[in-house]
Amino acid sequence: MFVSIVCVTCALALSITSAFTFLPVQIWYDFWKPLVMLIAGYIAGVAICWIFYDINGRIMSSYKKKYERPSNWARFLLTQGMWYIDFHANIKLKKIGLEKIPNEPFLLVGNHKSKFDPMIAAAVFRKIHLAFITKEDNMKIPLANRLMWRNCYMPVNREDKLQSLEQFKRAADLIGSGASSVGVYPEGSRQEEHVILAPFHNGTFNIATRTGCPIVILTMKGTTNIHKNFPFKRSKIEMKVVEVLYKEDYKNMNSSELSDYVHDIMYRELAE
Repeated sequence: MFVSIVCVTCALALSITSAFTFLPVQIWYDFWKPLVMLIAGYIAGVAICWIFYDINGRIMSSYKKKYERPSNWARFLLTQGMWYIDFHANIKLKKIGLEKIPNEPFLLVGNHKSKFDPMIAAAVFRKIHLAFITKEDNMKIPLANRLMWRNCYMPVNREDKLQSLEQFKRAADLIGSGASSVGVYPEGSRQEEHVILAPFHNGTFNIATRTGCPIVILTMKGTTNIHKNFPFKRSKIEMKVVEVLYKEDYKNMNSSELSDYVHDIMYRELAE
């Protein structure tokens, strides 16, 4: 919303200014000048937002520091940027079961089909701190990278198991201290469309067994269509909170058993 407001405001300002500037109309193509300025103004608004995001990211975030809790302002900027991308991706989102979300830090576990999965989730849960465990390459995305770092996103090197374990421990610390909820995709990477749900990496669930936090089981359907349909056809996406597991529900399970249990719940939902 924030980014869209800036862009539309710039577009209207230039268009209206041009309309008054070019009146009275001298020749027929003067009618097109306000329209051209409307488009130019929108592009100028996008550029202003890019510069604004870059300046804010550099001011508030340093890769030399590990932050103990996310920043409210960084979260606002990041989720607004994601909302802007989701909007222009022409998504029609159906949300089911959001009333189940607990009022305490939780582990969000979802299936992974598209780059849009975490962006949609972050935009929907924009009113709470939600830091994702993500692959290292995602932390190189311009403009968003420093904001993700300031929001305590945790890059994982899949080839380095020790580093991954350290990030899982950090995720548990964020939840345990009440600083942030954590989102993770236990399949490890995006899956092909024909794969309903790949096997989980059990280590992910050490975060829950270590903290005893609620586990929010989230499914996303239809996100693989976004790339096919963009920009002319709308993509219908379903986001569903299938179930929330509390400590009492899994207290007698180890991480491997819990992984299998959550996988079974999610698979049944996705296979319908």
